[in-house]
Amino acid sequence: MRRSRAVVVLALALLGGLLAVGVWLRAPRPPAAPVVAEDGAAASSPATATSRPAESRPAASRSPPQLPRTLSSDPAAPAPDERLLAGIRAQVRTDPRQAEALAREARARFPDSPRADEWDALLVDALVNQQRIGAARSETYYYYDHHPGGAFAAHLFALTGVHPVPVGPGPH
Repeated sequence: MRRSRAVVVLALALLGGLLAVGVWLRAPRPPAAPVVAEDGAAASSPATATSRPAESRPAASRSPPQLPRTLSSDPAAPAPDERLLAGIRAQVRTDPRQAEALAREARARFPDSPRADEWDALLVDALVNQQRIGAARSETYYYYDHHPGGAFAAHLFALTGVHPVPVGPGPH
């Protein structure tokens, strides 16, 4: 009797955790910063500029995504890796392909950044939002290898079911 009660409590806790992750994934995010075109004129936001299908865009706009310049040009402006992270956060749900491209660009351009932990986790979120679960699980293994004490390990475990590999003595 105790065992069945414990199983029911565990199942309810697991269900509650899955619901919490679902609510977190569907929560609205703040809009991205205004974008400035090369000539200095204000352009549309990155989310609306990339929401058209690739077939309807001109061939020149299908090039790899570039980091948009923000209106702020003062020296106290955020660092390039902070701007990349902000772009990834803004597009992980609205345009997950663009968020994936930005996360991979951030990984290549700033491999030793302190923000790498978050953009590697957001890369997994972007892959899940594209329904590319196998790739998301592979990137979760990458995350565990490169961020063993990462702040997003529990989130990625709940999202993908990939367990972090324990470090230390004993059978593995």
